[in-house]
Amino acid sequence: MKKICFATAARSEYGLLKWLMKDIEASEFFQLQIIVTGGHLSKEQGHTIDQIIEDGFNIDYIVDSQLDTSATARIAESMGRMASGFAKAFEVLKPDYVLVLGDRYELLPICNTAFVMCIPIIHLSGGDVSEGAIDDGIRNAVTMLAEYHFPGTQSSAKNIIRMRGKDDNIWAVGEPGLDSFNREVLLSRDELAKNLGLDISKKWILMTYHSETKESIDYNISNVKNCLELLSDIEGSQVIVTYANADFGGAKINSYAEKFASTHSDKIKVIPSLGHFRYLSFMKQVEFVIGNSSSGIVEAPFMNIPTINIGDRQKGRYLCGNIIQCDSSYDAIKGAINRIELLKGTEPNDLYFWGDGHTSERIIKILEEVL
Repeated sequence: MKKICFATAARSEYGLLKWLMKDIEASEFFQLQIIVTGGHLSKEQGHTIDQIIEDGFNIDYIVDSQLDTSATARIAESMGRMASGFAKAFEVLKPDYVLVLGDRYELLPICNTAFVMCIPIIHLSGGDVSEGAIDDGIRNAVTMLAEYHFPGTQSSAKNIIRMRGKDDNIWAVGEPGLDSFNREVLLSRDELAKNLGLDISKKWILMTYHSETKESIDYNISNVKNCLELLSDIEGSQVIVTYANADFGGAKINSYAEKFASTHSDKIKVIPSLGHFRYLSFMKQVEFVIGNSSSGIVEAPFMNIPTINIGDRQKGRYLCGNIIQCDSSYDAIKGAINRIELLKGTEPNDLYFWGDGHTSERIIKILEEVL
């Protein structure tokens, strides 16, 4: 059996990998290995290693990078510790392949180490474009290191072909995070109200804002301030704010959101991590999603949930018809919120641009044929 090692460093990417991990585990051709690192070990990020264990997975190795996001230099130091830890992990586990997803900075030490140790890399969700964050450069670097590529869309596949100058081992399969909608029964509105302590009769809103890593902390805090002030003024509503990712500036965004919520407890509730299952369940029940998370770009359209995408973090990604793009000014966000009503009851023809929720089975079939 070929050993495929999943390296996961963040709550967001684990939620997207979950079903593929289960299918690899169930395959008669592959042995699943899991290495957990980064934000999964952070209490601030919800200590989401617990979620992986609760989902029934055995963790083969833990790489504690002593993640510190207080400054870009501290992040770089954490990445150095991560590279060292993964060298030891790969030496012990001896995987035949390393599988990673996306574009977070943790992928650089993971993939650099695998590449130097001559372990072929399987990369999911490459070829996308997000010009407003450092993720773009990281994603493309991993593309050049990886041997097997599973982008979400045909346009992303074409970008990979252009970058690599060849078209072998590239398959457009859809985004894996959509599989949850076909393979899980999401929580009902009643269940969510009890679970999250919300008023079932009110309008629910989901806010997920991550640091624009090419901009200053002051810029990001200003954006969050504008959002929260406007959301707190919406009559008959309750807002769930989830923590920003473990990026530079994320801790200050979270601290500001917590402080704001403490004086608006009837309207705003801050939760470090909903977990992928609760997150999607809640998203399905909201009036709209607001922020700059890729989940508003990819997952929300699949359920035809309106999204307000703020700023440039996702600049370059395809925006489906249920997404309102605006800049980060108070007036622009206010205008976007006022336009939400116009999207209700409409169904754009591009809701399935990112996939149909059957990505994992496609990947498994290809891997079994190719590997």
